[in-house]
Amino acid sequence: MKFCFSVALSCLLVVSGFSQKFLRPYDRQLDSLYRLLIAEPESLERQQAFFDLFPVNFKDFKHTYGYNSDWKDDPMNDLAGEHIGNGFGRLDKIIDTLYYARLINLSIGGLWDADAVTDLQELLYVKSKEKPDLLFYLLSTYPDEKVYSFWYFYFNSLLPSKEGIPVCFTALKGKYPKIYQILEKAFKDSDGQATLPYG
Repeated sequence: MKFCFSVALSCLLVVSGFSQKFLRPYDRQLDSLYRLLIAEPESLERQQAFFDLFPVNFKDFKHTYGYNSDWKDDPMNDLAGEHIGNGFGRLDKIIDTLYYARLINLSIGGLWDADAVTDLQELLYVKSKEKPDLLFYLLSTYPDEKVYSFWYFYFNSLLPSKEGIPVCFTALKGKYPKIYQILEKAFKDSDGQATLPYG
């Protein structure tokens, strides 16, 4: 089975190499794993392979999907929405604690930006409301400054939120008072405070 998967990945790498001009070998490999995942989305092996190669922190995420004027015609910026929404966002066979820990780590150190970062924030909004208790529990294992950084990114936006702090988070205030207190501070500091990065 692993041999077939390796052969399929190798063939896809060759084919995608002709259709896309990837600037970095990592990008070509990640996109090839995405294509294999989309072809068989219920495969645990393919979900795990994509998860394992997907960026692990915000810096790597920006390097992979972020806009950079020096990288002309970089397809990864254009593919970000697909990779995040149809790839990373649909990894339902990955253990929840690993998946949510990755979401947290992707968010720490993050700031609002257009395109790929906005796609990541949108996914974070959806997933955090699906399992808020797990999110708060995992955050309780991080140092306060990283918890603040996570929430800062979560709420960072150009315009103030119409929703405010989600009700599902407020419901956990008594169970996780410290996490909620940090959330409130980050919300006040970050909501509607983002600036345009390119002008």
